[in-house]
Formats: sequence, C-alpha cells, structure tokens
Amino acid sequence: MPPERMDNGIDEDRSTSPSNAPVAVIVDPYSTGCLVAKEIAKRGCVLMALWTKGFSDDMKAHVPMSAGTMNYFCEVDEHDSLEATAQAVRAACDGRELTACLAGGEAGVDLADALSEYLQLRTNGTQIPNRRDKKIQQELIRKTGLRSVRQSCGTKLEEVDQFLKTESFPLVLKPVESAGSDGVKLCSTYDEAKDHFELLMNSQMVNGGECPAVLCQEFLRGKEYVVDHVSRDGVHKTMMVWVYDKRPANGSAFVYFGCVPVDSNSPEAKILIPYVRGVLDAMGFENGPSHGEVMMTEEGPCLIEMNCRAHGGDGNWRPLCRALTGGYSQVEASADAYLDEFQFNRLPDKPPSPFRAHGLEVILVSFSQGTVQACPGYDVMKNLPSFLCLETGVKAGSKVDFTVDLFTGIGSVILLNNDKAALTRDLDFIRYMEKINGIFTYETRLEALSRPTSEAYERAYSTDGPHLIRHFSNDRPELRRPLVKRMTTVDASRECVVVVDPYSTGCLICEEILKRGYKVIALWTKGFTEEMKSHVPIACGALNYQAEIEEVGSLSDTANAVRKAAGSLKIVGCIAGGEAGVDLADALSENLEVRSNGTVIPNKRDKKIQMELIKKRGLRSVRQAGGAKFEDVEPFLNREQYPVVLKPTESAGSDGVKLCHNFEEAKEHFNVLMKSQMVNGGECPAVLCQEFLRGKEYVVDHVSRDGVHKTVMVWVYDKRPANGSAFVYFGCVPVPSDSPEAKLLIPYVRRVLDSLDVRNGPSHGEVMMTDDGPCLVEMNCRAHGGDGNWRPLCRALNGGYSQVEASVDAYLDSRQFMVTPDRPPAPFKASGQEVILVSFSRGTVKSTPGFEKIKKLHSFVYLETGIKKGSKVDYTVDLFTGIGSVILMHEDPKVLESDVAFIRQMEKDNKLFEYEPSRVMFSSPSNILDTLLSTVTISADNQQNYF
Repeated sequence: MPPERMDNGIDEDRSTSPSNAPVAVIVDPYSTGCLVAKEIAKRGCVLMALWTKGFSDDMKAHVPMSAGTMNYFCEVDEHDSLEATAQAVRAACDGRELTACLAGGEAGVDLADALSEYLQLRTNGTQIPNRRDKKIQQELIRKTGLRSVRQSCGTKLEEVDQFLKTESFPLVLKPVESAGSDGVKLCSTYDEAKDHFELLMNSQMVNGGECPAVLCQEFLRGKEYVVDHVSRDGVHKTMMVWVYDKRPANGSAFVYFGCVPVDSNSPEAKILIPYVRGVLDAMGFENGPSHGEVMMTEEGPCLIEMNCRAHGGDGNWRPLCRALTGGYSQVEASADAYLDEFQFNRLPDKPPSPFRAHGLEVILVSFSQGTVQACPGYDVMKNLPSFLCLETGVKAGSKVDFTVDLFTGIGSVILLNNDKAALTRDLDFIRYMEKINGIFTYETRLEALSRPTSEAYERAYSTDGPHLIRHFSNDRPELRRPLVKRMTTVDASRECVVVVDPYSTGCLICEEILKRGYKVIALWTKGFTEEMKSHVPIACGALNYQAEIEEVGSLSDTANAVRKAAGSLKIVGCIAGGEAGVDLADALSENLEVRSNGTVIPNKRDKKIQMELIKKRGLRSVRQAGGAKFEDVEPFLNREQYPVVLKPTESAGSDGVKLCHNFEEAKEHFNVLMKSQMVNGGECPAVLCQEFLRGKEYVVDHVSRDGVHKTVMVWVYDKRPANGSAFVYFGCVPVPSDSPEAKLLIPYVRRVLDSLDVRNGPSHGEVMMTDDGPCLVEMNCRAHGGDGNWRPLCRALNGGYSQVEASVDAYLDSRQFMVTPDRPPAPFKASGQEVILVSFSRGTVKSTPGFEKIKKLHSFVYLETGIKKGSKVDYTVDLFTGIGSVILMHEDPKVLESDVAFIRQMEKDNKLFEYEPSRVMFSSPSNILDTLLSTVTISADNQQNYF
C-alpha cells in the first residue's frame, strides 16, 4: 500500500507539457528518485517510468509525500534484452526527444547505465559492468591505491572459507548487491558467518530477485560518514557530508540515533571529500547523484560502499540541506547535472562553511515495547520550535519494540533552526522523551507481575512446566552443615501433619517435618493444577507422603477424608503449604482442633479485608476500593490520583498486578482480571484498586506460635528502571535487624499480624516504606516463596536457622521455638543476597557461558533459571521476561560485592548468553526508509521549505 499523505500545500506539477516536450527516463523511480523526477519535470520534461524486472508493486507505490502525485507520460517494463527495452522506450516516446536516462533507485542503476549508453545519452557507461557490486567497488579503489576493505566473495561457502578462517573476527557479511535494507550482519564467529552466508544465499532481495553472491569483509572500526555528490562529465560537486550518531542501546552493539551535517571545512571533511571523489573516479562514475558510505578508521577513510544514486530516506533531508546551503540540495543539483550545464557549473564545489542554519536528522529510538494506544510524544515534537518534518510508520495499533536496528526504529525527525541553542534544547527534549518512554502510551497488557517468587519464574520462563534448571554449589562445605537435631517428647512416628497444597517452600517444610519423624498427608485444594503439584524444589528431593487426598464437598467432608487417610495416626498439625491452601488450612485446623489461625476472619488472603482490618487498628493502610463489578470501584477510580494499582483480591506472587495510569486503562485491566484464570486455579473473585505507594519495598518474614511473633528475616527489594519498565527487580537484599528501617518495620508488621489474627505459622509481609512510614502492601499468611532458595543463605546469616525450621518448631516443638531469637542477629554471621538476573538483549539462546561463570564465583550458592539452549530470551521488563535468580553468600563482604558487580557487568555487556544468528542486521539508515512505508508530517510553518 502507498504511504499516507497530507494533500495540503503539495506541488502536484499539474502544468501541461507541450507535445514536443523532451522525455526523461527514470529507471525504478521511488523514494528520493521521485523527487529528482519531479524536479526534472519542472524543467519542462515529461517523465517515463521504466520498471526493472521483479520490481514490486509496493516499491512502485513508494512515493514520498513531498513528491505529491507522480504524473508519468508513460510507464514501460524492462524487456528480455537491452535492445528490446531500448526499442520499447523509443516507441513509447511517440516521436519526442529523449533527453536523459537515470536511476531512480538502487535496483535501477545497472539498467540506467546500460540504457543511457545504448541511447547515447549522458551516461556512466558499462565499462564497469556492475557498479553495485561491492566486491568490484573495493577492487577498483584498491587498484588506484585508495584504502579498501579486506574481503572475499562467492556464491559457495568454499569460495570464502579460507578468508573466514584466516581473517580476525568479527567480520561483515552482506550481499554484493543491495539496497539500504538488504541484509548486512556482523558475525563474531566462523559458525555464525557460515550460517549467515547460507541464509543470504537462500534469501530474496528487497527489490526482487535472488542474492547473487555474498561478500565477506573485515569489520571497520571508526566513525561512519556519508558523502553526497552530484557529478557531470566527471566533475564532482559535494552536496553534503553527514556523520552518523551511533551508540550502544538495548543490547545492540550500535543503534543509529541521528545523522548530523558536517562542516565542509572541518578536518574530517577535508579528508573525506577528496577520498570520495577519488572513489568516484576509480569507479568510472561521471554523471548523476551518488552517496558514498565511508568509515574514518585509524588509517584514514575507507569505503564501505558507494551508492550510485541519490541519497535515500525519501529525501526528507532536502529542506534541511536547502536551508544549510542557502538554497540547493542534491535533488536540484541532480536535475542540473542532466539538464542545465550552466546552473551545474554555478553550484559551489562544496557546501558553505559555516552553514547558513543549524539542523540535523534525529533517528528516534524506542526503549520500551507494546501495542501503541496513542502517540502523544509525536504531537509534542511537532510543536517544537525546530520541528520541520516527522516520518514514522507508528500509529495507534502498531506494535513497537526495543530499537536494536533500523527495522525496530520508530521514525525520524528533521530539526532546523537558525538558533543553535534552540536546536540543542529541542534535541535534548526528544532524547529525554525517549528515555522516559514518553513518545507512546501503550495498550494495557494482560499482566504486569508484582514481585519475584519461584512460582512466577515457573510461569515466566520455564519451557517445560515446573522443571526449572537448578544448580547448587558443590564446593561450599559450610552449606552442607548438618541440620540441628530436633528432639520430640512423643513418638513422632505415630503422628501426622496435614499440609495443604505443598509446593515451592511448602515442600521444604514437609521435608523438615518428615525429618523429625512425622508423617505428612498432602491435601490438595479444588482446582489445584497437576503442574503446581509437581512444583518441588531441587533442594527437597523426593517427598514420601503418607497419603495424598483432594478437597471434597464440604469442610466436614474434607475433615472426614483427612481422618480416614490418617487412620491410626494422630493429627497434630495442619499447615498451609502454599497460597491457595491458606483458607482451607485455617478452616480445617480449626475443625480438627489443632493449632490454628481460625476463621474469625474468614478470608485472610483478601487484600481488601487486610487493609480494612489494619486501618481499624490505626495502622497506615492503602486507600482502596474493591469489587466484582466495575461500578463497585468506579467512584474510587474517578477521584483517586493516578497512577493506581489494580490486582486480584486473592493472589499468589505471580498473579496479575498492574500499575494503571488513567481511568480507561484501569477499566480495561479490571475487565481483563475478572476474565482471567488464577495461577492456582479458579476465577478471579474480585479486583482491588489501590493508591500507588511510592518508596522502598520490603519483605518481613515471621514465624508465630500462640500469638508470639519471631522475625526470621527482613529483606529489601533492589528495584530500578530498565528496558522501558518503570521498575525491574534486580535483587533481594537482607536488612540488618538493628537498622533504622528494621526498627520501624518489625513492630509495624507484628501489629499487622495481630490485626489479621495470624497467631500461628509462617508469614511474610510486603511493606512499602513511604514518606508517612511503613504501609502494608499485602500480608501472605504462608512461608516466603521462591522455592526456599534463600534457606541456606538465611541459615548462614542467622547462624543456623531459617523460616523453614522455625515454622516446624512453631507447630511441633515449643521448646525450640522459645529459644529461637526474637529477630536475626546484628550484625549477620555472613554476607549474602539474592541476585535477580536481568536481560538487556534478546535472541534464541545458543549457549549460556555466563551461567558457567556465575557458578564459579567464590560466593555462589544457587542458580535457578528456565533458560537453556533453544530458549527465547527477551528484554527483562517484568517477571515473565526474567532470566533467573542467583543466591550469593560469603563470609567476606568484599568478595560478595565483587561477585555481584561481576554479574551486573555481564548483564550490561550481554555476556550471559550466546545467541543463535539473527536473520539480518541492516546497515546504514541513508536508505532504510526507501523500503518502509510511513506517514510524513510537515511543520505548517515550514511547508514552503519542504515542498
């Protein structure tokens, strides 16, 4: 489909031409070629479009908005031979004079050279039969003594194999003929180069046809420039020199951020211009527009490739060039070169120095991803004082991704201003909008997960259900210290404990109970999935349950089923082994008359109820509203300041929590949640809407017995912005119990437990430390999750115990519970933390060298990940895109600090994974827009400059 256009102010060139007007043949006119064609038409010629074989209809329709409607005198298709094509062109002229034949795009270069020579028009000829061939280009300039690229070329791998095996990597592989969007890739290994060679030879070129051969070249390091010329009879006039602003971004080694004009009197331009003119002479290029891509290496300029046609990008740079030069650009000069010798001779040899104005092209970079709901940033850009033109293919409904190449770009903006300071301010503002992800608002996503748990990891990135890859350190003897022998006053083998939904850390509690000699009955709640039942931590091993039974009918029926399963065993405890088991464990323990939190508060998992209860006790609580119908929460959403948090009233750690920034987004996510399946089974009972709490987020782990609460650990989440997400979890760090924060948090959380009537068993409260002091996020009336991978760390920090052992003590060993410290020791007995791994790149994993390095760190204890060979890794923006978790612990805090820093550097350098070769990595943006459909918006104040 052709690009969308604005008709206002467009010069359609509707003037009628005399019947004897000369004909200019434009071969494959698209992108900037259309602008050159229109300029030629203004000089009194009529236009003939000559389409090469295989040129697609989409490309034919690629007409820049500034060109308006293309009025061709006639259109002709290339024939089987040059002679037949020339005959068809002459016949189509219907007696008119042929005055020029030139390439209107990359695919038309060869035919334009051959046909113009055949027709005896101004030409570059065919003495060099294929100037588009990059191998030939390099060989020609090498013969003249100009710096050229080391290279090898072929259609079969064996033709380049020796080069690939002897040249130092990385190497560049690309088709010998290409437009700006054809595949160019930087290959780091022989295998990667081999794979890409085969990919290219099996690929379709963007302009049609097969890839004729693959060129393998040395990788040039330096700044990349583009030098635009127009030539007539071997006289070359420099139209503009540009330098690309390239920087690392989003895991890519370089991303294009802009294209900046270079002063013709600068040291670089004084070297580049003579070099490029020497290249044009070496290639026998004498007539028409060209743009040479050149790398300024330590050894001086070196050609990347010469494009024997006009600079691409739909010619959106034209008004900028006219302003910088004082009235001309490559477009007008190209028409002069073919039609007006006098005017061509009047053109300056190179652009003026200094420029007549200030400007540049800003290539927009996305640091986020999503489905676009609106583009407010574009509207802001259009009102900037320097704004001239915006070209983008992004609109409402478009999918935006992280910018890692030109295919993931989100548009370009031309800025122009007579005031350099004003231009700089506008540029800085655009870059600021990119960083804060202010260009787009996105449609609501199904889930934006709250905080890290192993359950979340299971759903997030395990490729085979609950079977995550887990590694424990094998050379840390202090981690294998024997467990403390817990003595009992009765024969435990005659007693049993019911654990409701034992999974994740709940399995470790089962294991600890079994080690004490008790039997365990696993009771599964209704709807609890088979996948979750098989979620057993690697540290746990096999669990031999006395029996496994399902919740049935009424509470009384379930209690009878439990008693039947116990047989002659005495039931001495009933514990929740996971989030979904909390309510049944409370009710069943009360029914069985064992230690219980009871049912005075019928649903302690309901976050709305939690907030109401602590509010009654005078504790800081969250402003909120909840309900199963939108009208229940609508008044709250209308009056509360945004953003607000929406989440299910009951959830495990991986259930959907989303930060909504406006009423419409909140309403949409409310409806999404009410239609969603909960991770533990069943429908979402209701949705809770809450104020957004700002501050540091903590987790406080307790174990209670008969209302006595023992703090077993305080943690703080390391949260930071990353990859376009407002916050990403980077880790979970133990907090000393004598710290100012802990001295506030511990009493607050214990009062919360009292308010919720949590008198027995493990709990972990999530609390935000706001400007008003601690405020509950939610209380989880079960053990801390994450598969209990923190257990060896806690045992080392505390000197021998963790929440797992203390939970069993609370139910089965009153004496040991009494001697458990009121809170963890200060200082800790060791140093450690959980490092949550963050991806700053994307790809299909070929190997995981970073994991191997992590396992060799001095402080390594444990690694859990779902990533292995063949896994798809994406940018980490939430827990669904997480890549794993590492437990580190060491007696020396400096060793720990060094190991954490090492992991973080590997993340930034994208060294955790080696990826499979990606399809393509496109080269310079000078032509990329030639192959992408987009919408152009012009400044209303500058239309006279643009058209």
